[in-house]
Amino acid sequence: MLEKAYLIIRATAPADVFWEFCKSVETKCVHLVASQPVHKVSVLEPGSVPKHTWIGLFDSRADARKFWSELETAQIAKADASLVMIASAVPETGLGNDFIPTKANVDAGTAQPPTLMIIEGSAKNQDAMDQYRDIILPMMKKLQAYYIVFELGGSIEVLSGEWDEAIFAISRWPTADAARRFWLDETYQKKAIPLRLGHSTFQVVTLQGEPDD
Repeated sequence: MLEKAYLIIRATAPADVFWEFCKSVETKCVHLVASQPVHKVSVLEPGSVPKHTWIGLFDSRADARKFWSELETAQIAKADASLVMIASAVPETGLGNDFIPTKANVDAGTAQPPTLMIIEGSAKNQDAMDQYRDIILPMMKKLQAYYIVFELGGSIEVLSGEWDEAIFAISRWPTADAARRFWLDETYQKKAIPLRLGHSTFQVVTLQGEPDD
């Protein structure tokens, strides 16, 4: 069985170039997950850099790779700091660990459209990060959020630009308010964040996703 994959494009191209790109691919991508200009990307983690973001879901890594290779992408690919990468989708059956929130063990509700949270970075202290996850994963489940990408030292494939982090994840939230409530929750701010300070570097942003089919 083929592993589904996301093609993620994060660009600093001029707005008109990004919109031209989005328009040119709107009939070519079978499952559009998100397409948001930089001014609609919200920063959560201080120091994060918002970018135009386009995400599509494909039946396999090969399909995602082929899609990108056949596009007229010169303008958006040449923009400074643009990043194009492929990440494996969390399987419909989950990750074999009921503690990690996935579509297999979280009832996402019916609110539409969802909000996506993109998390990327690196960590040095595994014990601290394990304690951090012990706090945040139950919080996510309570708010009906789950991971659609969960790469921890995994197999990110970079097609354009540079990326050398160890952690990349995308979580799906039923509403923007749910994502904000999680981030501003006293437990997260006062108990979870201190566990990773000094042991990790992260960028975290949110954006609106496309309504589910």
